[in-house]
Amino acid sequence: MTLILNIKKDIDDAVQQWHQQFAQDIAPLGQGIRNVQYTTEALTLIFQKELPSDPVEQALFKLNAYLYILQIVVQPVQNYLSRTMASLGYHTHLAVAELQKSLQHLFAESLHLTDSLTVEQSKLLSGTLSYIRLEMLSESRDSFTFLDSYIRLWMNWMMAILADSTLKDKEQLLQAEVELLEQLEPRSGHSALKQAWWLAQSYIHFERGAEHDEVALALIHTAATKQDFYPDRLPDYLERLTQQAQWQRLAQWLTELADVLRQQQSNLQHYASYWEQVIAELPAEEPQMWIALEKLLPVGGRIYEEKLLAYGKWQLWMDYQLAAGNDPANYKVTELQPLENNAPEMLLPFYHQAVERHMAHKNRQGYKAAVKLLKRLAKLYKKIKQEPRWTAFIEQFAQRHSRLRALQEELRKGKLIP
Repeated sequence: MTLILNIKKDIDDAVQQWHQQFAQDIAPLGQGIRNVQYTTEALTLIFQKELPSDPVEQALFKLNAYLYILQIVVQPVQNYLSRTMASLGYHTHLAVAELQKSLQHLFAESLHLTDSLTVEQSKLLSGTLSYIRLEMLSESRDSFTFLDSYIRLWMNWMMAILADSTLKDKEQLLQAEVELLEQLEPRSGHSALKQAWWLAQSYIHFERGAEHDEVALALIHTAATKQDFYPDRLPDYLERLTQQAQWQRLAQWLTELADVLRQQQSNLQHYASYWEQVIAELPAEEPQMWIALEKLLPVGGRIYEEKLLAYGKWQLWMDYQLAAGNDPANYKVTELQPLENNAPEMLLPFYHQAVERHMAHKNRQGYKAAVKLLKRLAKLYKKIKQEPRWTAFIEQFAQRHSRLRALQEELRKGKLIP
């Protein structure tokens, strides 16, 4: 496929004409509340006219329509006294969410290219990219909303076009995009703007190949220094590398992103599954996996524990439990089964430590919790065939706490003492 595509800063005239037409189409709606009903009616008015017959132009027309309505919906209300942005209301958030779903569905479809881009298609695509880029870096916009569309346009459509281009053409286009983004550095110190700018550059460098990963990752780490940074704003680098079977590069990104992903509280299971795929292809990367998983602590504690059990690292698992002060009562019996089957004696200090911790509460609830663990301890000593040791311990335990009537009652209920 011959590449006929220019990266430029200005919005193409045809794209501007579309937007002018959109403004006329939705004029009857006036300044209505920006809710789902408003966006539905606005898009109905736009799409009721005949769409471009060319599949590529039609897709770009729909994209521009969604984005045009989106920029109206997220246009914040300026508070000129405090010079801060008013947050979007609940119904507006719902409208934005619906528009984003529509955009995601559209980007998931291919551009249905049968040959090279025509000159008209190229102009419309370049103009649309320019529009999104400028909106993303506009101080009066929701930068992250447009960052998502910017990334999806590149990842789903632009990179598909470049897949059939020569490496030289691809690098020239990506380099041009980097240079253009650098020229558009936000003058404002507004955190969201700067983050969007850094993350957009990071993504383009990522697409340039492994030799640009250091720069790409440095930009992510810079963005992550901001207090309002959220890892879910990152493009899905890990999935993309997995799809491309770039295992060595995936291992590097998994390691480097561990510190960044630690800032979130969920979705780390996916992170762990990517490591499984790396190790399956590159077993020698296992030591690197443990280094990365330790970086996720304490947020990724459960992931770390699961991996230790899965890899049979019983002593490390127990050391982590004791150091973290975890309670065996928080684990199902089935979760501890691997350790009970392979190294049951290692569970003894885990239970004993927890029993003393519950005893320190000095109330019946604490005693009940302690007795519950003691009953599990009794079974454990029996499993390792050390019943005499258990008998000596429970007799000494009961004698040591003989003045605690509530505890003695709970011990008898649990049939641990006569």
